[in-house]
Amino acid sequence: MVQTEARVPTTPRALDGIRVLDFTWVRAGPWCTRWLGALGAEVIKVEWPENPATRGGNITGGAGTPEGLPANLNTNGHFSDTNSNKLSITLNTRTERGIDLVKRLVSISDIVIENFAYGVLERWGLGYEDMKKLRPDIIYLSMSGFGHTGRDRDYQTMGPIAQALSGLTYTSGLPGQPPAGWGWSYMDDTGGMYGVMYALSAIYHRNMTGQGQHVDSSQWITGVPLNGAAFLDIQVNERSTIREGYPAGNRAHWPGTPLVNNYRGRTVAPHNAYRTSPGEYNDWCAIVCFSDDEWQRLVGVMGSPAWAVDKKFSTLKGRLEHQEELDQGVETWTNTLGKYEIMERCQAAGVPAMPVQSSQDRFENDPQLQQREMYIPVTHAAMGDWPLQNAPFKMSETPVYNHQAGPLIGGNNKDVYEGLLGIDHEELVNGFEDGTFWPRDLSRDDYPYFQEMIEDASAAEWQGLKPGPSPAPAPVESAGGGAFNGLRVLELADEKGQWAGKLMADMGADLIKIEPPGGENTRSVGPFYQDIPNRERSLYFWHYNTSKRGITLDLETEDGRRLFRRMAEKADIVIETFKPGYMESLGLGYEDLKKDNPDLIMCSLTPFGQTGPWKDYQSSDLLHLAAGGQMAGCGYDDLQDAPPIAPGGGQAWHMGSHFAYIAMGAALVKRSITGRGQYLDVSVHESCALTTESHVNQYIYTGRIVPRRTGGGN
Repeated sequence: MVQTEARVPTTPRALDGIRVLDFTWVRAGPWCTRWLGALGAEVIKVEWPENPATRGGNITGGAGTPEGLPANLNTNGHFSDTNSNKLSITLNTRTERGIDLVKRLVSISDIVIENFAYGVLERWGLGYEDMKKLRPDIIYLSMSGFGHTGRDRDYQTMGPIAQALSGLTYTSGLPGQPPAGWGWSYMDDTGGMYGVMYALSAIYHRNMTGQGQHVDSSQWITGVPLNGAAFLDIQVNERSTIREGYPAGNRAHWPGTPLVNNYRGRTVAPHNAYRTSPGEYNDWCAIVCFSDDEWQRLVGVMGSPAWAVDKKFSTLKGRLEHQEELDQGVETWTNTLGKYEIMERCQAAGVPAMPVQSSQDRFENDPQLQQREMYIPVTHAAMGDWPLQNAPFKMSETPVYNHQAGPLIGGNNKDVYEGLLGIDHEELVNGFEDGTFWPRDLSRDDYPYFQEMIEDASAAEWQGLKPGPSPAPAPVESAGGGAFNGLRVLELADEKGQWAGKLMADMGADLIKIEPPGGENTRSVGPFYQDIPNRERSLYFWHYNTSKRGITLDLETEDGRRLFRRMAEKADIVIETFKPGYMESLGLGYEDLKKDNPDLIMCSLTPFGQTGPWKDYQSSDLLHLAAGGQMAGCGYDDLQDAPPIAPGGGQAWHMGSHFAYIAMGAALVKRSITGRGQYLDVSVHESCALTTESHVNQYIYTGRIVPRRTGGGN
């Protein structure tokens, strides 16, 4: 039957043997199931053509139809990317016959995922209790805006509303101006990521206990903890975010206002975006100096201009007090050079700097993304050859990749209904005639493969997973505790990975945070309890390190390394965020540790990954949001000369940690079957580059560069 040309997997993948029944639509849900498909699951997407939002809303909007192609339900580029690695069937779920077929599919699926408002599946007679009667160990993941319980469960929402309600919208902008928001629907992207995390956790839990479950996700609530320490500051210090100098644009502190933490990490200057040559709309870079030494290095890169060597800039206190003058001086220099040349000169001198990259830049001008194969060419049956966005992590034993473009609508009807479910050909034909598989009053002229299905009376041969239990192991644990109950995780992570560790610990893992003597450096990041700086009073550290146990250990000593090896022998996962090659230099790399623990999973979460021309570059949250595309899409569309603005709250570290969790969850699922561990190479930069909704797809398919927008959501 009509299919997209596929890259046939030649190696095992993490979710081989898992079938997903996908009722999701718009962005968050399909973004979730897309990654399950990339990890190897068989995803059957259930659609209905009278609701075109399942194909990207207005079929000519979003990423749009490439020039020269007819605009129909099969030619939306953004839909193809968001729904790669899936099969598609059409089915009218408002009919008795349609519901019967859905129930038959549920009975042979491992996980059912939907992101409707509360109550839709219940009205179909397919609430969780109903599903359990069809398959006792079924996993049901609901991804509604407000969840299935509580006062507001009947409310409807979308990504930008979830952002505003969670507090995220208010973290981005300039003092005295309305919130800039995000410029796109961050919570649709991130809601999808949480869906993947929940699905993998539930699959692992079922593999270990034999029990399915209902996972009830609320999209807006997932945004609340992404505000970082802001809510702790409100609770502990009674300090509202509604205050002078907040939000502080791209600065860690707004000049002329009380010196209070603005939730951008360490309070330093310079910490801003600067115009670059030739001065066009997207000609900006971001530069951050975290120490006096880095400032002196930047002075040298700038050619030691007279203003910069003034003693008033030699200390952090002076740079903060004279930040306006400092930023004007830095921008005088950046205006003379292109943004990539500034990055190269600064990084060569040990100064953290990155270009503000548009969607075009990320696709055409970013050598790191190209080296790491971020864009994989795949053939689409209706659109031809186009690149799809690839995963931001590498798995040593079970590669993750896009093997198939987005499906044609209903392109797998014959395969699934006749081949998998075993209905006869006459029933398939009748289903087209009576409106079960296609609306009777809607033309099929744009989709000639339906007529081919009707005319093809030959038996369909199902090439996918066979009906029956997935290849899970016999349960070895009783139910109880979180999904990762019984796992031990060793965390050697700073700001880049401590969120990933916290999420694992919150799911029940016994996480041991290993800090160097004197404590990990994020203990020096404010705000502080009662505004008293102390390594035990950092609200920032508190927020990211709950649910963990802690020890100190000096890996620079032989005794420290020996003790770590002994701990790693009994660990399930090691998370580390050191520079590429550091753990290997200590004899603690993955190849060293797996000799004594072959089932160990080791996750290296680094700014740019373990390979590529930027792998050793210095970074920060601001710099990642510049290079990752967030700043290029966020700002003010009604203020002349307004800069690109980074969303607040440490979001780059969140994005990297979310994908790290996904990689670890997938590796755990596979290990529960094979008993083998593996090495995971996760890139913060690639994670950010994937998290701007349709921006890259709009450039790929239409050549359009998305401008900065205030609070946009498309």
